[in-house]
Amino acid sequence: MVDLEEQGTYVRLDALRVGIVDDSAYFRKLVETMLGAFGVRVILQAATEADALTMVMTQSPDVLLLDWNLGTAGNGAALLDLLRRHPDERVSTLAVVMVTAYADKRRMLTAVGLGANDVLVKPLSARRLYERLAELSSSRQLYARRGNRLVPAVPPAKIIHDGPSEIIRVRSHFLSKPNR
Repeated sequence: MVDLEEQGTYVRLDALRVGIVDDSAYFRKLVETMLGAFGVRVILQAATEADALTMVMTQSPDVLLLDWNLGTAGNGAALLDLLRRHPDERVSTLAVVMVTAYADKRRMLTAVGLGANDVLVKPLSARRLYERLAELSSSRQLYARRGNRLVPAVPPAKIIHDGPSEIIRVRSHFLSKPNR
């Protein structure tokens, strides 16, 4: 685990290829600015579910920041499910961080159950985004087959919302129910 609380800890992200999938051009630009400040050089963008799938297949991002609700442009949860069921392991093991404006426990558990490597709640904190990207780029992600989809073998320990809501811990929930 990367302990970003240690003074002087810095993980280079310049070699990371990050895809942003969101129907809001403003949100994509905001995240692009954050990623640029972190040193990420390759930032890919898509506004629709279809464009996101094309981006994943042709440009091979290392991490995908995927909005839950793509409005009329598609459904982030459906895209995550499609990615995790894809026969090409390069696609089915892509690190995916779901991004949502809703911090309800049901949605968080659904995202993790579908195979999200992590979940971030809007508005995004630059610090939280950096921590998640640093963690994903610094550790090897292991995947396990659940039904016909690959999911992270160990779900995220916690999903944090920077607002007034509580910290939702999901690891114990999923580890106690391995057949989910």
